[in-house]
Amino acid sequence: MQITYKVPDFNEHHYQDKAPVRKCARPWAMVHARSVRKAVLLCHGFTGYPGELIRPGIDLFAAGFDVYCPRYPGHGTSAKDFLASKAEDWIGTAYDAFAYLAQRYDHVSLVGHSMGGAIAAIIADAFDADALALLAPALVIPSLQVTQVRVLRHFVKRRKVAWQADPDYHFHHEGDADDDAFLGSQYWSYQYPKGIWELERVRRQAVACIDHLAADTLSISGGKDPTIPQEASVLATSKSKGVNKHLHIPEAGHLMPYDKNMDAQNEAMAAVVAWMEGKR
Repeated sequence: MQITYKVPDFNEHHYQDKAPVRKCARPWAMVHARSVRKAVLLCHGFTGYPGELIRPGIDLFAAGFDVYCPRYPGHGTSAKDFLASKAEDWIGTAYDAFAYLAQRYDHVSLVGHSMGGAIAAIIADAFDADALALLAPALVIPSLQVTQVRVLRHFVKRRKVAWQADPDYHFHHEGDADDDAFLGSQYWSYQYPKGIWELERVRRQAVACIDHLAADTLSISGGKDPTIPQEASVLATSKSKGVNKHLHIPEAGHLMPYDKNMDAQNEAMAAVVAWMEGKR
């Protein structure tokens, strides 16, 4: 795997994390030795990290694209950093990364997973990107109790939820042995009303972009996704501009870039690469 962790500091103008970045969460890039003119920006999800998107990076790099995956402030470090960061920091980091790539490549496209799908839609609209691929985009989130969260974020720091590591997931990234356990203890073992409210702010901004989003858009939904329904992909691809396609994979879960079902994972990744290659 030809990967480098020496990437520009796309977080420079946004919240500065206080805790160290976990090894799995380092921003990364896959860049060809010989210059190419097309790049893809990958956007990870809410409480996620760049290492989760290594698989689409590998496939896109093999197809001839340079690939970059920034890390949002507050992600992959600590719960304290997470609560100190905001939607503007997350969106702003992706915006600055795209702006950097747009100055260096003829064509820059986006792939986003979950909240990263919502962020990718915002950035694609801001820059009039040509192509956009969304994996379970967080445009519709039935579990969000917006009215309750709007109030609770001022009074409740966190709520304990059940989480445990799932050994059936096989990751593609390089990391430390305890990365999953540590991030689970910081992020996935709790609900943070303040963080959820920032997610809702991202979601609203993304939905507001849909009607005038011109990028050719592929959106993939999973039949075994407990978080994001098909409705989100229907929303993303029902817009009037661009060429749009909704692919539903019945056996796919929410974590498509490293889905436990390899057939579903492979189908999703192949569809993303084909879309980026212009196979509409």
